[in-house]
Amino acid sequence: MMVQSNKNPDEILNNIREHLKNAVKDRYHGFHTPVFSNTDNENEVSSRIVVLRNFDSRKHILIFHSDIRSKKIENISNKPLTYFVFYDYKTKVQLRIKTNSLIHYDDNIALAAWNKTNLSSRKCYLSQKAPSSNTNLPEDGIPDSLRGIDPDKQESELGFKNFAVISNKIKSIDWLYLSSLGHKRLRIEINEKKTEYQWLIP
Repeated sequence: MMVQSNKNPDEILNNIREHLKNAVKDRYHGFHTPVFSNTDNENEVSSRIVVLRNFDSRKHILIFHSDIRSKKIENISNKPLTYFVFYDYKTKVQLRIKTNSLIHYDDNIALAAWNKTNLSSRKCYLSQKAPSSNTNLPEDGIPDSLRGIDPDKQESELGFKNFAVISNKIKSIDWLYLSSLGHKRLRIEINEKKTEYQWLIP
């Protein structure tokens, strides 16, 4: 549990790390499905819910998966500065995290992640139509033969061609704790040499 009375910045950062690691495994954790935002070529902001698939606490890297055909792939390639928003209602903690994003496609990192992906998740990458493409009917593009069932292992391998891993290196964290006894807010700047902290008015 997040230490709500904590006033030590180092301990707050360590607690954030622990919660992000736990959120990868616990689908009911408030941090499991953050909002991810990026800008397109017209500087319009696009946001969506993603699933936190991994967190490297040593390198401060957040990982989620995507369809390579998604419009956000091109946008991230052009403008890699991105943002996450996490909120856990149980601990009343919000994280606004600035990141630099990198796309892994058809490489060892993507293959390692794909090999750990279950069949129900692989099914999403078997859509015959790209995300955001127009359709005359409400559909997901998954072949009719897989309607209501998961593909077998061999069938699922066809989805790898559409699979990408988005690696997001944390640049800074804006930590906000909400409390009736007084909110607390801390900015955490993360770089290779040292971590810097600054308390902020919430």
